[in-house]
Amino acid sequence: MLDIKKLRYFVAVAEEGHFGRAATRLGISQPPLSDHIQQLEGLLQTTLLHRTTRRVSLTQEGMALLQHARKILSDIDQCAQVVQQSNSQQKQILRLGILHAHTYTFLPNLLRHYLRAHPAMRIELVEYTTREQVDTLVGDQVDVGLVREPVNHPALKTVRLFTEHYALAAPAEWRLARTTAIPVSVVHDKTLIGYPSHDDKRSTRSLFRDYLQRHQVKPADFIEVRTMHAALALVAAGLGCAPVPESQTSMQFPGLKYHRFKEIPPRLSVGLAWREDHSTAPVADFKKAALEFFTLA
Repeated sequence: MLDIKKLRYFVAVAEEGHFGRAATRLGISQPPLSDHIQQLEGLLQTTLLHRTTRRVSLTQEGMALLQHARKILSDIDQCAQVVQQSNSQQKQILRLGILHAHTYTFLPNLLRHYLRAHPAMRIELVEYTTREQVDTLVGDQVDVGLVREPVNHPALKTVRLFTEHYALAAPAEWRLARTTAIPVSVVHDKTLIGYPSHDDKRSTRSLFRDYLQRHQVKPADFIEVRTMHAALALVAAGLGCAPVPESQTSMQFPGLKYHRFKEIPPRLSVGLAWREDHSTAPVADFKKAALEFFTLA
């Protein structure tokens, strides 16, 4: 009986030009491979291979079969793809814009909460920076996005999810108290490391300028990097301290410690945004799930 296994074995031998290499490729020993090829030749009543002690080559009949066998195996391999594509088409897709910092804080649990109620949905994550969030949403690259507020654009609607304070990431070698909140004066004469936000008024430098002046604290220097993760790397290296949102303090980083401020620090807000002309049912469902999640959190 002609079966798929014999065709796969034949193609492997034809492509490798050697029974030993073909057997290694297939993960079997050489004797059963030779047996299957002989059985295939018997079924087709022809010689498919010229055999020598060093290599094998195809007969004219073997070359004809190789072309046909490859097509048959390709069609069979595509069967799984067709089924998978069919399953995907049955699912609705929600393109969700995210900020990188949220991927290791609340995002996994938020997605789990949403998908429990909407298991047929397929989520596609699109990552952007705070400076890119509005353009990504307006450009219709995502259906809905987690954003740093405020977002001011006539084409977008937003809803606030939560507000949080900033904390301080400081080198572990500073040996600051961890059980109690630290005074903002620890920043005095230290290098402050910051990163931009979606507008200049809400970069860490701008947010903390008034805060530090109000408490008569003057940093020795200010370094601005592109991302919070770059700032944390510099902190861990002992080059200064950096304000970080409290939700980000769950990210463990060797060489640094997180501390709450004794004096009330600046706050930031995280929201959900979507195009007003793109208020679809999946967007409404995700908004509802997100509001539920942060109400319960």
